[in-house]
Amino acid sequence: MASTLDVSVTELVETSPDRVRRIMFDARQDPMWMAAVKSVELLTEDLRPGARVRRIGRFLGRTLRWTTEVTGVSAEALDLEIVDGPMRGTVTCRIEPEGRRSRVTIRNVGHAPGFAPRWLLSLAMRRWLAADLRRLKQAAEGRP
Repeated sequence: MASTLDVSVTELVETSPDRVRRIMFDARQDPMWMAAVKSVELLTEDLRPGARVRRIGRFLGRTLRWTTEVTGVSAEALDLEIVDGPMRGTVTCRIEPEGRRSRVTIRNVGHAPGFAPRWLLSLAMRRWLAADLRRLKQAAEGRP
């Protein structure tokens, strides 16, 4: 039986929300900053509610395929629903201005697959998301 996970990570990025948004809200750039994502296929070109993206990646040594659908988009947030794949749930990407910086948060809530204990999946997801945000921070700040 699948168990519910709720994992959130936040990072302060030394650049404008607009610069972060240009990377974070463009699925074609996911493989650059998201370690688990190896490739993306835009099923819908425009970033709007109903738009879908298929991703292929690896997590805990397993090849995974999943599709997300945009449920909401604004200057501050991108809300996605995972509509197929081993984990179902939601992903929220939030960018809040903080002076000339940006406070960036990713939150995943959903039902985890049964191939590993909930505590292990939560720990792994938190570490992976934190590492992803560090890579996003480097890219947005223009650091190698």
